[in-house]
Parts: sequence; structure tokens; C-alpha cells
Amino acid sequence: MKASLKGIVEDMLTKIEDRKVIGLITYRHYAEELALYEKFGRCGFAIGIVMTNGGRTTYDMLVEVEKDFRGRGTGGTVRYVLSKEEGGKRTLSIVKARYRSREELLRSVDRVRRSFYRRILQGQV
Repeated sequence: MKASLKGIVEDMLTKIEDRKVIGLITYRHYAEELALYEKFGRCGFAIGIVMTNGGRTTYDMLVEVEKDFRGRGTGGTVRYVLSKEEGGKRTLSIVKARYRSREELLRSVDRVRRSFYRRILQGQV
């Protein structure tokens, strides 16, 4: 399925900022991703979220980015993999989007990063 980078970011922020979140984990951190992107033109990160809603729902989100080396621009492709586990049932969805520039990508990743750490530092999980 295709979407926009903005749509992917909004989906992630909605889940991170939900009041029902009881657990958050990140598997890699922003500084590492920036270094990987600069060196290889590829990077990624993953976030795990646990929510309660009468039961338990777990979201695992994987974001993979690849710079387009063929084009003259500085854009590329984002692949967002979302796994949702609820009531013993797991669903998986994959969304692809394009980004126009390194700056647009880093701005988007920083929005997700800030939201994630704001929740952690405020002790809301």
C-alpha cells in the first residue's frame, strides 16, 4: 500500500501519544540512524508499543529508509511495517512512501523521536 511520509508519521505519533499506552521501547536511536544514513544511504529503527484497552494490544513498528542513488535529488523511499497483536491474533501491514529530501526525512524522524522521548521523560508509561 502507498501513502505519504506525513501519513506514516501521523500514524506513529497517534499510537505513541495514545493515553492507553503502558509500555514503549525503541530498538535503535536517532544518532545511530543519522550516522548510518550519512554513510550508507540506508537506515531504520523500530519501536514497540503496548496498550491496554480492556485487553492488551502490542504494536511493533519498523521503519526502513533508502536513499535514491539513481536520481539527482536527495529523496528516497520509506517502508513502514506495522505488526499488531491483539487477542492472540497478529496482523501485518506494509506501507511505502517517498520523501523529497534529507531534510524532510530527518524532520519527520525527529518528530517521532521527540514524541517518544517526551512520553518516556514525563513518566507517562
